[in-house]
Amino acid sequence: MKLMNWVLAIGLVATAAQAAEPFTITLPTGYGAWTSQTQTATSPDGKKTEVTTWVAKSPTGEAIVVSISKMPGKIGDPDKLFASTRDALLKSTNSTLDKEEKLSGATPGERLSFHSSSGAFLRSRLMVDNDRFYQVLYVGHSAEQRENPAVGAMFDSFAVTPAQ
Repeated sequence: MKLMNWVLAIGLVATAAQAAEPFTITLPTGYGAWTSQTQTATSPDGKKTEVTTWVAKSPTGEAIVVSISKMPGKIGDPDKLFASTRDALLKSTNSTLDKEEKLSGATPGERLSFHSSSGAFLRSRLMVDNDRFYQVLYVGHSAEQRENPAVGAMFDSFAVTPAQ
């Protein structure tokens, strides 16, 4: 299956350009402009979650996806959200978890590395800040691409832009 299909399988499709992102990130050389899409989901109890997803692609078929979910209230148990997100990612991409690491600091976070049975190699960073859930996802063709220092620098550069 083509690499971009994994991004689609995760449900992270983008269609329109976004003028100002609520985050900063330094993409590896060669990536194109961001495209984005916003969707609203309603839970059975009527609570709404707004999810905005940005995608940037490289000429070699790699992709970077940033997803921000504005939840209906403060996220009380980040670890539970991280676990359910990890499980959903692994299931939706038919993947195997290679590495999971808790991140220390003021903002709860976690790093994941996994690979799919059809050859996609993924790396993800999950973060929670009050009522927002952030996910940065890299999708590549090999473990070597996934572990490239430029990809690591990109993850390290991710920062939330303070609200105006």
